[in-house]
Amino acid sequence: MAEKKEPAEGWPVATGDYEVGDPKNPVAVSSSGGHFSDAGVKELLDAGAALVGSCKTENIGLEKQVANIISNPNIRFYVLAGPEVPGHVCAGSLLKMHEKGVDTESHKIVDAPGAIPFIENVPHEAVERFRQQVEIIAMVGVEDIGAIKAKVQECVGKDPGAFPEDPMVVKVGEEEEEAAELEMPLAMSADPFMGTITGAVESARYKSQMLARDYKLSMAISKNTVLGLVAGFLLASVVAIPFIAYLALTGVI
Repeated sequence: MAEKKEPAEGWPVATGDYEVGDPKNPVAVSSSGGHFSDAGVKELLDAGAALVGSCKTENIGLEKQVANIISNPNIRFYVLAGPEVPGHVCAGSLLKMHEKGVDTESHKIVDAPGAIPFIENVPHEAVERFRQQVEIIAMVGVEDIGAIKAKVQECVGKDPGAFPEDPMVVKVGEEEEEAAELEMPLAMSADPFMGTITGAVESARYKSQMLARDYKLSMAISKNTVLGLVAGFLLASVVAIPFIAYLALTGVI
């Protein structure tokens, strides 16, 4: 029987749109930009999935996925199914993160196709642990529960046991959640609104990063334009001065 370990206390450690099964199971399933039906989720959990949920952003979303995987050493397979997220390209970005990692200086997922594939809230060691701990089962575009369930069962059948290292715990999204703790009238709980609030925070962050990058790009273009004009003037001078000198010596001017 495969050796198992206790996951981190309070696992899953990062909030998100997911359902939890037996934490000793070896498989996590992502529906990417889609949602499985309640019945479909139950089938996957019963088949041996420890975690089933979606991921819609190629930065905070992936960071939360990493945090929840590495805090449970029992998860050794990550089934990436469901439809791709347009623009964000979360599934494609995750595949590149697993294949090539994250640049330690820029924090950008190497060769990721997503719009803003920057992993800034989890350390490099956490990403490397994720890459070592799980095998990615790429089923992007597949939404058939039967096919995904069969793959989950296949993974369970070859469970290598828990990752040899202890759970690694990283905190993701706490600032966003704290900022979203609003005082509701009549002491109403803010929990029902957290999904909307978190989505708005991530959208605002996305737009601000895009504006910042557009500004940097425009500044770079302006700088290159000035440098081009200066270089052109210098080149013209180098060519013109000898010609003018020749004309002067020959008495033409």
